[in-house]
Amino acid sequence: MASNVFVIDASFKRTQVKVTPGKYLREILEEACATRKLNPEAFTLKAQHNKTLDLSQPFRLSGLAAGAKLQLVQASRSPSVVAVALQLPDSEGGGRLAAKFASTTSLWLMLRQYEDGVAGAAQKLNLTQRGAPSSESGAGRLLYEQPCLHVQSRNLDTFTDLQKTLAQLGLSGGSVLMRLSFKPSEQPLEMAMQEISGYFGSVDGVPAGVGSSASPGPPTDATNSSLPEVDAGTVAVPTESDATPAPTPDTPPGTDPTALPPAPPSPSPATTTPPPSNTLNGLTIYLPPTSSTPLAAQTPDDPSLFEPSLDHAKAHQAALLRASRNTRLPSDQELLAKAAARKHLLEGVRSVVVRIRYPDGSIIETVVGAESTSAQLYATVAGTLEAGGEAFELRVLGGKGMETLTRGDGWRLVRDAGFRGKVLVTLVWAGEVGEAARRGPSLRGELRARGAELRVEVGVQREEEEGAGKEVAVGEPEAKKESHHGKSTEGREERLRRIMGFGRK
Repeated sequence: MASNVFVIDASFKRTQVKVTPGKYLREILEEACATRKLNPEAFTLKAQHNKTLDLSQPFRLSGLAAGAKLQLVQASRSPSVVAVALQLPDSEGGGRLAAKFASTTSLWLMLRQYEDGVAGAAQKLNLTQRGAPSSESGAGRLLYEQPCLHVQSRNLDTFTDLQKTLAQLGLSGGSVLMRLSFKPSEQPLEMAMQEISGYFGSVDGVPAGVGSSASPGPPTDATNSSLPEVDAGTVAVPTESDATPAPTPDTPPGTDPTALPPAPPSPSPATTTPPPSNTLNGLTIYLPPTSSTPLAAQTPDDPSLFEPSLDHAKAHQAALLRASRNTRLPSDQELLAKAAARKHLLEGVRSVVVRIRYPDGSIIETVVGAESTSAQLYATVAGTLEAGGEAFELRVLGGKGMETLTRGDGWRLVRDAGFRGKVLVTLVWAGEVGEAARRGPSLRGELRARGAELRVEVGVQREEEEGAGKEVAVGEPEAKKESHHGKSTEGREERLRRIMGFGRK
């Protein structure tokens, strides 16, 4: 059964996090920091009475109740020391090894430290590069044995899990017991070694234990085969004397080999740029989306965008004030002036980009002129349909919602329908259309062959919107501006939020 907790940061902003009984407190910290765009490694959680929580505990064992309020506070910058006891499997003689590691040590590097005898093992161990003969392909084929760690009811049995540090498991002090086991895999040993070098090549050999150093790896033994060690190669850095390239056979004598080749001739004005691959007869074709989930649902929202500001509070007050006043109907002169202004605006329109959305998600984009009629648009759409003889309607968003576009030779799209800028038109099948036309593709085959996927860069649009919003505020930050009464604007904003009930859950 899911419930919620609230994480409050230093600015008293509250983040709601959904929790389940098995969710670890470290996961709650990471989710709250991701919402506020903070680094979870620099923060920790505290409960009431300034009690620091053990982030390695699940929610059901933390003693917290549903709806608890947790404080997000700065953590210590220096890594802490964790005492780790490693329970070896029976294949390694059993027993238990103990050592101390920094909280920033990864689980993989910790295993490498144990292999090198940091904990005082009697013999060298091989815990990360084990191979076992395959029972199906014969004794000559070695398959990799994956090390697995069982830590506080959690099984860490993949290379991705072993990249986590002790702090990422919520272990920031004290002692912990880890049980080691080996899981046979279907991956050949040589392929596993390549994957290991990709995951852990940058950390192998880096000292991570407290008061200890790691060697490149354990030696190869007869029972547990591993790949031989490879020394790092030396990369030659060219000096200034080596910067001049040697002349090639095609270089004439006495010619400077560093001279740039002549630039290619610029195209003549008569050269025309070919149209895009998804354009045919003036129509730009976009195929239906491949995912059933809309793009807007796949993009995570930033909760800070929904926090009301001082401008929102002023706009809300102005809307309440307008709603409380008595309004009259516009006079005939006002209606005529409004119609004249609309006519003058439409007279300046020369072309309109019309995008037609089909029932299967396909999109056709075309450009119509000021004198184009709705009958011409209906004829253009009918020529793109796979089921050309079926009846359909074109609908646009009007003042009263979705309205059917009038079909007629005298009904102009700009002057009568009010098209300007970019307009979205939706195709809707008539009621008598059969299931074959409804469920089949909407566009003809040659149009589908020329179609392309419609790509929308949501991240770029958000950055542009945020940049445009930042350019408006010039000068000192709003929080530092003083009002006439000597009180900061930030204080006024908080009082308005409190009075008007903004921000309450």
